[in-house]
Amino acid sequence: KKVSKMITKLQKHLLILVMAFAVFSVNSNAVRLMDVIENATLDGFAFGRFVNVHGRDADGSRWQLRLKPTITTGQIAGFSASVGIFFSKGSTTPDGNNTDGDISGSRGDIVSAFVDRFNIADFYVTYNALDSLNTKTILQGGQKSVVTPFNDTILDRALGIFVQNTDLDFLNISFQWWDTWISDDIFISRANTTPAAAGLGNNVFVLGFNSSKDFTKSTRFSYNFWYALSHRFLDFMIFADVGYSFNIGKHAFNAMVQSTAARIANQPTLFSNSSDFNTLFSSNTYNYAKNRGMYNIRLDYKYNLTNDSESNSPNGYIGASLGLAGSFLNGYGTMFDNTGGLKLGGILWNNFAGTEANGFGLFGSGGFNNSSIFLVYGKAEFNYKKFGVSLDAVFVTTSHFFVLKKGSSGHFANLANLNNVTANLHGSANKFVPVSFLELSPAITYKFTSNISAVLQYGYLMGDLNMGRIRAQVNYVF
Repeated sequence: KKVSKMITKLQKHLLILVMAFAVFSVNSNAVRLMDVIENATLDGFAFGRFVNVHGRDADGSRWQLRLKPTITTGQIAGFSASVGIFFSKGSTTPDGNNTDGDISGSRGDIVSAFVDRFNIADFYVTYNALDSLNTKTILQGGQKSVVTPFNDTILDRALGIFVQNTDLDFLNISFQWWDTWISDDIFISRANTTPAAAGLGNNVFVLGFNSSKDFTKSTRFSYNFWYALSHRFLDFMIFADVGYSFNIGKHAFNAMVQSTAARIANQPTLFSNSSDFNTLFSSNTYNYAKNRGMYNIRLDYKYNLTNDSESNSPNGYIGASLGLAGSFLNGYGTMFDNTGGLKLGGILWNNFAGTEANGFGLFGSGGFNNSSIFLVYGKAEFNYKKFGVSLDAVFVTTSHFFVLKKGSSGHFANLANLNNVTANLHGSANKFVPVSFLELSPAITYKFTSNISAVLQYGYLMGDLNMGRIRAQVNYVF
């Protein structure tokens, strides 16, 4: 069966390649292979990360390494091809485990955990219609990372068609059709039982409208409106935000209002090669929220630090942010990703579990019926040339919160698990419980070059939860 699946996948990839080469062969006498090679581009990133969690409700340390480069050929008659590699080793969530096995043997890395991957992540063809049709329209087909405000734009993947038109500054239009797809949050939510090759076949249609940077620069106004539906799964999913910004001398102000909402279909069915997804809504006791909604209101301020000789060239800035977010309807899991395009405060409360069970993902804490959340957040930051420092503060109160194993078997052992699913989303060793807590998280960043940077963060949750996290990371951007 595994060989059959590999052959089927290879056939799909070969079909895309054949289509690409068929297009490239048009007027082949006028085309040189060197045009494709010499104009090729490389985009992507790599990072190395160390994480330690500690305190009354958490324990563990892990290393994580990740590499995601994508090579795109030069254009021929508007066509180009892209291939991207994804390598990820280790976990960002040390939940009761340690670094002892992170070297993965003496003869090189092996797939030793559910999250370990080394594969071809992106494999698609792009057609840019600017030169031939005089329109800023891009058409892409194949397998690629999904770019919408509903998604994690690095880890979520889909196989389908992606179209974008930017002819009008005030109205950029996007359309996407996903024939088969998977969200990383959904994939990891069934990590204990889901097969490694699991995907979802519920067709997804996405339509997006947004303003361009040039439009915002000239009008000070920005907006995003995205709509999605999924056959037999989602009646709709909506993301909307509006913003207004203005400058007074060295002072810059921005106000933003965001909202997302989703409604699960009547008698939802997930089409998958994983029986765990197929039966999630039917045979288990998953008490899911049918209607979900949330809002976010945010204000940002920056004071630009400038050179004496070049007043228009900032050396850095002093900044502050303030906001609040909350839920409405009978749940708040409104997106494929737990954060997506939301601009929220804090660096720990919604980002300490690799399952991303907290936050606004469809199958996370906001996916349960009668789940609710409210948070108030603020941030102060200072940036000067290559150096930056910041402090986040967030107060969160929620009816459903994902707790790591130490807290689930310790401080919260006597509380009922609100995860009412027979097979348990996110694993049976972790509880969902009601909590209120405060997060305080300082961070230091340093940019060595335009490509290399480092960050050191420390966050602590105090109140009903007591846990801290140290994260040290070095990034390289291609």
